[in-house]
Amino acid sequence: MTRGLASHLRSMDPARRALLLRRAASRPLENWREVYESVSPVDLKTGERRPRVPPPGSRPRRAAVLMPVLMDRDGPRLVYTVRRDHLPDHAGQISFPGGGVEPQDGSPEETALREAQEEIALDPSLVEIAGRLEELYIHVSNFLVTPFVGLLPAGTELVLAPDEVEKIFAVPLEELLSPGTFRLAVRDLGGARVGVPVFSAAGHDIWGATAAMTAGLLARLGWEGYRNPAR
Repeated sequence: MTRGLASHLRSMDPARRALLLRRAASRPLENWREVYESVSPVDLKTGERRPRVPPPGSRPRRAAVLMPVLMDRDGPRLVYTVRRDHLPDHAGQISFPGGGVEPQDGSPEETALREAQEEIALDPSLVEIAGRLEELYIHVSNFLVTPFVGLLPAGTELVLAPDEVEKIFAVPLEELLSPGTFRLAVRDLGGARVGVPVFSAAGHDIWGATAAMTAGLLARLGWEGYRNPAR
């Protein structure tokens, strides 16, 4: 199924790819919680995973991110950033442009666009918001994040803000959909053996909340790899 999706995407012309992404991003994902939580690290001894919804009685901080998709003629590419290692939240991690909602933001969408402009010099007028994914809770930082999928014209130039971003890179959706890209890495975290689902692509291991949001977009395209990561 996954191999067929990658091939199907490659065979489309750019207009059809854009239409597919618009339709996918604009509709709800019925099993979104299953998708998000299947990409959470799992304790290999107890099978416990961290939930992707806030615990009862919590007061999470609101945040928003932009999932930028470069609509290149050779195929759409999802843009990621590597955060600088001195930042207070998620330092050194792979992320999408985004951050906490500020009082001057009129909506979470405005937050996502503002942060993308600040972090990667993305002109908001170039972004077509194709849709929003379901909110995702990040336990470590107590953020409840709203992800927005934004389509960018081919050739859009992105420039990192050196005080916030270490690197910008983009991964073809075809690569993310390909068998073997999504796999289970085993690591020692906090004294426990943990299985960490990752997308191994473009020389990086994309994991955590960023991987969960990536999976949420791919699942809308029909991807089911989250059910059985490669080992």
